[in-house]
Amino acid sequence: MKRKNLLRFLAVVLIMGLFTVNAYAAGSYQDKDIPIGSSSEVLMVGEIEPTIMSVTIPSYVPFHISRSIETENKVISPRITMISHSGVPVSVDVVYTNVNLSNLQGTTWGSDRYVSDNQIAIGFQAETLANQMPASLDQTKWLLANTYQYLNIASLNAYGSSSIYVVGTLGSAVPEDSSFTVTPTFVVSRA
Repeated sequence: MKRKNLLRFLAVVLIMGLFTVNAYAAGSYQDKDIPIGSSSEVLMVGEIEPTIMSVTIPSYVPFHISRSIETENKVISPRITMISHSGVPVSVDVVYTNVNLSNLQGTTWGSDRYVSDNQIAIGFQAETLANQMPASLDQTKWLLANTYQYLNIASLNAYGSSSIYVVGTLGSAVPEDSSFTVTPTFVVSRA
């Protein structure tokens, strides 16, 4: 009987000893010298942090374009504020812009501030003066019609915000009193 109890006791001590050694080895980090000409294994442990990226952008932006506006920018648009709810800096890019000019007979799309008589060009410009629509077309990021592009619109800090405006111009032969649609596809990615 004593022998059986002794064997049980030794078995329990042996099992506890194994768990103690494994727990100590897994949780300890020790420096180790590696002699010249020899090799050694190094355990490296990496952790992946999940990042949730979220940016609020208006889904509908009405704007008006008119030759009668006296500034170089012929567009009146509301202020478009983008707010980042992300814990990391993010980049907001336009990757594609669907343009429908079917209501403007004979009108085509331009790709910069220099348009022909029958062209329209639209883009985005960052706000430089608080709550003031840009008058110039300098620094405009122009949208390309019905084609893929990677156009950075804004870079937002973690939990930051940025404001932009729709800007643009039109040629002298573009018909008035009509409407057209511009639908950019935005992508938010880690900056």
